[in-house]
Amino acid sequence: MVSAPRAHRRPPPGLAPVWTLVILGLTIVGCGVGEDISGRDAPLTVGATPTVGPITDDMLFEGHRGDPSLWPIYGGDWAQTRYSPLTEIHEGNVDRLRPAWIYQTGVMGTFANTPLVLGREMYVTTPAEEGRQEVLRLDSATGEVVWRVELRAREVPGQEAIGDLHLPPDFGPNRGVAAYGDHVFLGTLNGTLLALDRETGEQRFEVETLSPRITQAPLVARGRIVVGLSWVERGAVQAFDVETGEHEWTWRSIPTPEEGGWWGDWQETLPGREDFELGRDIAQERADSARFADSWRSAGGNATMTPTFDPELGLVYVATGGPDPTAFPPPHEPYPGDMRWTNSVCALSIETGEQEWCYQILPRDIWGASGPTPPILFELEGEEEEIPALGRFSGVGNLYVWDRRDGTLLLMSDNYIPVGESVGDGSGPNLIPGGMAGTVWSPGAYSARAGLFFSTNQSVPGYFEPRDEGRDPHEAFGNVAAVDPRTGEVVWSQRTDRPLAGGALATAGGLVFAGRTSGWFDAYDADTGELKWSFRTGAGCNAAPITYQIDGVQYVAIACGGHGVLDPRGGNAIIAFSLPPS
Repeated sequence: MVSAPRAHRRPPPGLAPVWTLVILGLTIVGCGVGEDISGRDAPLTVGATPTVGPITDDMLFEGHRGDPSLWPIYGGDWAQTRYSPLTEIHEGNVDRLRPAWIYQTGVMGTFANTPLVLGREMYVTTPAEEGRQEVLRLDSATGEVVWRVELRAREVPGQEAIGDLHLPPDFGPNRGVAAYGDHVFLGTLNGTLLALDRETGEQRFEVETLSPRITQAPLVARGRIVVGLSWVERGAVQAFDVETGEHEWTWRSIPTPEEGGWWGDWQETLPGREDFELGRDIAQERADSARFADSWRSAGGNATMTPTFDPELGLVYVATGGPDPTAFPPPHEPYPGDMRWTNSVCALSIETGEQEWCYQILPRDIWGASGPTPPILFELEGEEEEIPALGRFSGVGNLYVWDRRDGTLLLMSDNYIPVGESVGDGSGPNLIPGGMAGTVWSPGAYSARAGLFFSTNQSVPGYFEPRDEGRDPHEAFGNVAAVDPRTGEVVWSQRTDRPLAGGALATAGGLVFAGRTSGWFDAYDADTGELKWSFRTGAGCNAAPITYQIDGVQYVAIACGGHGVLDPRGGNAIIAFSLPPS
């Protein structure tokens, strides 16, 4: 349970109060070291902080590239490019980068948050730990706390049964907030959508969703909050009115029999690779379909990462996960059929939620090769004109590129994390019984300057084994890879000692930033992959980094707090880096 400030006890109808405004004002919290260690004179009061007005559609469309003092949405802009035009930090001076400030939240867990920055406003969400989660507004130049809201879990019958069977029982990352107007919005550990006032942290509304717990940062566009849900049978994406929280539409990733069913086309080869046999016994599956006639009712297909938005087409692009809502493939007896629309990319109308098109990467995913990493919008140079394209890394280790208008596949890249134990023998897509090798949640980046996509990836044999059986960490590894979306060529890759679950950031300074699970934050040369800089953070950095500019100074920030599966050693730090004063 969570309680509201005494002066503002106004819970929405049907909901118990679920939040507490813990601190208001510039106060350092407990071990939260909001300490400016830059050697730079920085103002320490809110009154001296330049303010950003109401967040608009134009600001979210242009994103960080339009105004480098902003990182106004999870992927930096509606297109989720994670690209920065800033050049103060570049390959020639990145070796001088060091912490400007460090803030420790005091909440341990899988710290997957990407901070949202609106000038001097930085918004951070913590993971859920022992029924507690926090939302904080920090000063982005100093790390000092402006306000902090604490959320407490409500007691819900059967809540203890919710979660992934291969993840820790208390696995509860949260990837951040969205901003629109004068509010920020987040999905909570109670499965609610919460709106808070940017200035004070006071609650504006809170509404129920279909999810018992939300882990993604929402998308906000055209007056709607669009949020993909976790641990929901038949998968779901929901949209709510940005002013009132009123529910507008729900899209289900698993269609009903009346909508065409989830059997699909009984695909025998991998879409995009007719030479790659999936090894299915279609006759037996068809015979089994009568016994599994209602299997669609308990299927997964959750869209657990932030959607992408194209304002010209009015389409929201979502990536869906595997066929089991507990993310534990395969089912005891694998379901027959293609299991549509699991392991897919789907385009939805932002106005109505109507499905415009879907593309299934891996039909009948009994492997667990279904990373729901977000799609990225970019313009692909064609023979006669530029094609509005959509690129997405995958759980099978290939970059896919589609025409985002109709879902036509344009390219399937070479494998960027080949492994020998795959059915594909290291050359084709990775299909590993009980394991995975590819991109799971980690968001990629696209640099128009370099003409490359960048991704952080993982290879984990036994990843989907039951959590109480353990895994052999010595066989797991990761890599950072650069892929050319025009040719499908893997331009470079750098292997890492452990699997990566964070994300990439590309900059006009010719750099790619990425955190390591083993507790390092790295910068690579975007063109060659050469490691240019590393900093020991003390805990695994399994979140996507950001960059922003305040008063002419470029900062790079990342959350480092370990990972419940890949590195259980915990942490709770947001670290902002900058160059020393000249």
